[in-house]
Amino acid sequence: MREYTKEDCLWLRLRESGKPVVLYGTGNGADKILDVCERYGIKVDGVFASGGFVRDRYFRGFHVESLEDIEKRLGDFTVLLCFGTTLPEVAAQIEAAAARHELYIPDVPLYGGELFDFEYYEKNREKLRAARELLCDEASRELFDDIIGFRLSGRREYLSNAENPEESYKRIIAPHIEKGGLCIDCGAFTGDSAAALSRALPLGRVAAIEADSRSFKKLSAFAENNALCEIVPVNAAVGEVCGETEFTFGGSRASGTLSTAKRTKTVTVPLVTVDSIAKEQNLPVSVIKYDVEGDEAAALCGSRDTISAYHPALAVSVYHRSADIFDLPVMIKNMYPGYGFYLRRTPCIPAWDITLFAVDSAK
Repeated sequence: MREYTKEDCLWLRLRESGKPVVLYGTGNGADKILDVCERYGIKVDGVFASGGFVRDRYFRGFHVESLEDIEKRLGDFTVLLCFGTTLPEVAAQIEAAAARHELYIPDVPLYGGELFDFEYYEKNREKLRAARELLCDEASRELFDDIIGFRLSGRREYLSNAENPEESYKRIIAPHIEKGGLCIDCGAFTGDSAAALSRALPLGRVAAIEADSRSFKKLSAFAENNALCEIVPVNAAVGEVCGETEFTFGGSRASGTLSTAKRTKTVTVPLVTVDSIAKEQNLPVSVIKYDVEGDEAAALCGSRDTISAYHPALAVSVYHRSADIFDLPVMIKNMYPGYGFYLRRTPCIPAWDITLFAVDSAK
């Protein structure tokens, strides 16, 4: 595992630089980054947004400016990017800003937990090392190192290591599953992951679980028109036990259970487990995908019987909380020691969409 020093920590470097610091973007990400800056004693000198997002508005006491206006006022400065994207046109705007100013992409936890700063890295160094040693190929280990480097430094060059998820499914999962099995898609959103899974793998059926009502409506429409395999939409959240839970609706990353989301507008939704869905569907389980906005550990706990019975291939999101990347591999290994692990990431800014793949080494 690569070793890092205090000089690699973005927050410590910003505090010592003396250079003006401005935020690019507003919203939840900017809120979190402002809070960290305050904690570290880093003075923020302004906030800017792109094009039509400027308008005449304020964010946390800052008048939101254009890049050009803030350049006139401050001259040179360091930019902290405060939002994420998978869109090439938005990535181009970010690169244009980076060509004019030193730009970093701070890593802040999406759903609670500790900040991955140098103190956190030192405290968890041995856990990180142990998780890395579970990875089966050099590509996974290199990506693991890049993720740690990115979380500490905020440098965008660490984000180049990525591939299309369908390629990952084909290369890593396909050789370890038989034709016609069941895939349980936890956090199916509007059907994008179910579509990619059914294109890449010889599945018989996908049980696609989604709690957000707006996303579920689109998921149901997708299921009616999918010709590759049978899609069974399930309108529920996924957890450790069956029952009900409070859930916030926001679409994509803005949705979640009360354990992961900080929103005031909530509704009660059914709560299911992977084990209950597997029993209901009554098919051998080949694959389970988990992307449940910070509730992955609970969803895994509700999968123990299914994992024990079928040793299905797993695709688990490990980026919502700082500890996921080292806690979840160990948790899964304890469930079934025969799993081998691979790490892959989908192209995006920042280091989101990180997936831990677990496949039965005996298959």
